[in-house]
Amino acid sequence: MDFVYIGILLCALAFALIAIYISYVLFRVSRTMKSLGNSLGDVEQKLNYLTPELRNTLHETEKLVDDFSDKMNATDGLFDAMENTGQSINACSRLLEKQSRKLPEYSSPQTIERLTEGAKWGQVAFKVFRRWKKQNTKNEIIVQKENLPVKK
Repeated sequence: MDFVYIGILLCALAFALIAIYISYVLFRVSRTMKSLGNSLGDVEQKLNYLTPELRNTLHETEKLVDDFSDKMNATDGLFDAMENTGQSINACSRLLEKQSRKLPEYSSPQTIERLTEGAKWGQVAFKVFRRWKKQNTKNEIIVQKENLPVKK
């Protein structure tokens, strides 16, 4: 019978140890929960502060996106103009290519000589005209001075 009492004593000791360990674990869980509650309270306060700031930031971002969209739409005309310029350049390039095919017709020595003579005479005519124009302005000034009344 002594073994039964010893077995019961060992079971009681084991139960006591388990109860002490469980109470220790529950005590630590309780402290952790209090700490977690404090931390969540701090987080809630910070979120109460951050939420309006985030809303303001989102509203500002929305305004910026709208402004950016408007500005992007405003540049559509520029890109259309650039496209038209590119088409004009392509058309000009095709015209130059077409005209350059005709160039061998004008490359004969007689044609080139006539063109250079015409350019020289054109330059001479331009110089003569410029000199004649200068002389006319000088004559007008001289004539005006002659027609002025004499000061006494």
